[in-house]
Amino acid sequence: METALIRDPEIHALLIEDDDVDRERLVRMLRRTAHSIRVQEAPSKSEALTELHEKKVLFSFVFLDFQLEDGDGRDLLPDIWESIGPDCVVVAVTGNGSDTSAAEAIKLGIHEYLSKLDLTSDRVAQTIDEGLKWRQMREDVRRTEETLRHRSLHDPLTDLHNRHVFLDRLDHNCMQVRRDHHPFAVLMIDLDRFKEVNDQFGHAAGDRLLIDVAGRLRANVREVDTVARLGGDEFAILLEDVHSADAALMLGRKLVGLLERPYAGDQGVMRIGASVGVALCPVHGTDPSLLLRRADNAMYRAKRGIEKVQIHDHLGSDNDNQPDSILLLGEIEQALETRQFTWFWQPKVHLRDGRLLGFEALARWPHPVHGMIPPDRFIGALEQSPLLPRFTAVSIDCVLAQLAEVAPLIGDATVSINISARMLESPPFVDDLLAAVKRHGVAPARVMLELTETALLGNPVQAARVVERLAEAGIALAIDDFGAGFTSFSTLRDFRVKEIKIDKSYILTLGDSRFDRSLVRSLVVFCDSLDINLLAEGVETETCRQTLIELGCNHGQGFGLCRPLPFEAVPGWVRDRGPLTP
Repeated sequence: METALIRDPEIHALLIEDDDVDRERLVRMLRRTAHSIRVQEAPSKSEALTELHEKKVLFSFVFLDFQLEDGDGRDLLPDIWESIGPDCVVVAVTGNGSDTSAAEAIKLGIHEYLSKLDLTSDRVAQTIDEGLKWRQMREDVRRTEETLRHRSLHDPLTDLHNRHVFLDRLDHNCMQVRRDHHPFAVLMIDLDRFKEVNDQFGHAAGDRLLIDVAGRLRANVREVDTVARLGGDEFAILLEDVHSADAALMLGRKLVGLLERPYAGDQGVMRIGASVGVALCPVHGTDPSLLLRRADNAMYRAKRGIEKVQIHDHLGSDNDNQPDSILLLGEIEQALETRQFTWFWQPKVHLRDGRLLGFEALARWPHPVHGMIPPDRFIGALEQSPLLPRFTAVSIDCVLAQLAEVAPLIGDATVSINISARMLESPPFVDDLLAAVKRHGVAPARVMLELTETALLGNPVQAARVVERLAEAGIALAIDDFGAGFTSFSTLRDFRVKEIKIDKSYILTLGDSRFDRSLVRSLVVFCDSLDINLLAEGVETETCRQTLIELGCNHGQGFGLCRPLPFEAVPGWVRDRGPLTP
């Protein structure tokens, strides 16, 4: 049976020293500090190994003499790291010290190097204080990264899984069903009359209602099922091991009944409803985009009809006049042929003085039948399609042509182009981009590519290679929506990143969340140390702008500063605009 580690408020220190006089001297110094320190003595390597392997005590500090009678104390380092972990502060205490030996000790992972000749109580106390601060810093970083990891997987309001997780699991299940015929169902859920709640009772009431809806959904499915909030009042459920349409429809009707029950609000009882669309895999397809589209179209049929749960109808058409039906790749291909896509430019500004820093070019699709199509709908369809390289090439060509037109007006301002992670794996991507930059006669330093965090993590070796080539050519890289993925600070340090954009979900709640403010402070320090520009997305209020300035974040983008502009309006805006700050 494994012995449990003792976690005591006292500091536990292991002193590995074979000289009785030196050992007693250091013990006295340790006990004179302002901290309560319990010292365990080990006069040899063998006794130190016994203490480490028994694991009766979780040592915070290890004071290690290199020259022991039964061997070199440095040989104990692997056992220390394995038994105690990387948070243990290892302090070398040796009599024959030099700058060279101190440097070598630090390279081994030793936290501090003390010479017995210069040892004082004050120096030992300082070592303890610095070691405790270092341990606390590591704990804070771990906690921050764990919180970021959780938030990257969950919707910040309801704590359900978010769109990224749902799509990832859907993709995984579709691949699995092709191997072992593991059936499942996709349910798309859209709330009825939710807009009325927001309009009559305010967004706070709407948020509370969404939290309540999430709780009802989560409590009425199995642990193996995935419940996600896709955005707004739209939810999705991935049901495992569903072998019949009846089983899926039964659960759909049960959920509709639960969501129709009254909700208690501050201003009285509220009632809403829900519409549910169902698609089965593999019965209705094994492609993730197809299943989503069919479930979504079924949900819109439910919204129009009396029966609030609808399943995909093989006899029906996937080309119904519904928002998701226009994601058919044929229409997107035609839109590329006829140059239907257009680009809006949203400014990035200095939050203190309103100085223009750059623009982000945002793709828009003014469909001739359905009107303006939300970007997430057509980008989602393009992401997994063979049309992505073509759409990327058209985007780069159009935006660079626009940049060449306004370059004399915007000075040193950059223009950012969003790039899919898939393009980093395309061998001709960098050469084609550099050729386009040269063809349009724009300065590479004026061009910035925006990639999401996941682009760095999918294939980090290839991503690093591409980013290095772009940097050598003078084209900058920005990490978009930071905090929505899994990237750690150490990963970002390894890439030549010019700009980090904090995901707007953190900025929108900045006034109410101490964690979000702490995150911004941490990123300010991190980015300053690596000469990276830190930019906040979603700056919508003056209070938010002032808070960001106080936290040290001076670059921003958002509706509160300037909404995206049709490109045709950019020259006039640049010439005529006044300061963006009061």
